[in-house]
Amino acid sequence: MKISALIFLSALGLGASAALGGGVTLTTVGGKTFNKKNGQQVAAGALIRIGTFNLPAATREATLRATSDYATLKSWFRPLGESIQGAGTPAQAGVTGSRLRANAFPNAGDVFGIIENVQVSYMAPGSKLYVWVFDAAAPETSSEWGIFTAAHWIAPQKLGVSALATSGGVEVVQGEEIAGQLRLKVPTSTYGNWAMKKFATENPPAESLFNADPDKDGLHNLAEYAWQLDPNSKNGSLAQLTAMGNASGRPTFEFKAPRALPDVQVIAECSPDLINWSPTTSVITSRDDQFDTHATTSPTGATHLFWRVRFQSVTAAP
Repeated sequence: MKISALIFLSALGLGASAALGGGVTLTTVGGKTFNKKNGQQVAAGALIRIGTFNLPAATREATLRATSDYATLKSWFRPLGESIQGAGTPAQAGVTGSRLRANAFPNAGDVFGIIENVQVSYMAPGSKLYVWVFDAAAPETSSEWGIFTAAHWIAPQKLGVSALATSGGVEVVQGEEIAGQLRLKVPTSTYGNWAMKKFATENPPAESLFNADPDKDGLHNLAEYAWQLDPNSKNGSLAQLTAMGNASGRPTFEFKAPRALPDVQVIAECSPDLINWSPTTSVITSRDDQFDTHATTSPTGATHLFWRVRFQSVTAAP
């Protein structure tokens, strides 16, 4: 009965696609299912994107494996289509309309979906396709994702249908394959992944930039990220100047630096005139699960100094 259902729906997709344009059928029936990292099946309603990544073919998979930042991945991603009506048209590049979803059809753990009316002019026939699976209905509410591809997953010819089946060989680009399951991964903490969750998709894109300050509290987004603050509500600084901070009696400047965010650095600087700034040497005075507390002391003989912390993104460009 499972095979009969698959043949029937594939034939249905072929008929509809022939009238409108090329089509793609994604199916896990008889193949590997999409699962969370712990092996739990991806729930019905979870987002599935089908498309390619705008990267050189020779190094595409290696680059994707080395990149876990959502903003970067999204900038490369070119969707084949994310809805039934109008899929594959240029409007879909803006991620508009409904999207392909995990649906547990025809059996629990299975996914079956059809993207119709894919125009050849939008994506060249034969382009290698990738399936980007999330564990929630939207990227900003997800905690895991996986990227998968296969040699036979290609963009369709005009009026043709391509089947993206997981019953054959599937290459795991992000995630892992265990016991016949295609499992998602928990992405690394990055600025882009933080911003994805903190800023709604309808917000102006400029609000999520490193140097933006949407809540007007004097802390740029990169500082809010480093200090794990909410960029949408006013917060205080995690740096302070102590008048007599140590045994020498000289003022001490203390600041927090994150322990588990490798893509941002917090640097203390001082200046005698608010014009010329120099980095200072600091020592770690305490630690907790999230932060190291650093302290730096005014040089001997300094009559007046100004202090600041500078936040520097160290995300490597691929």
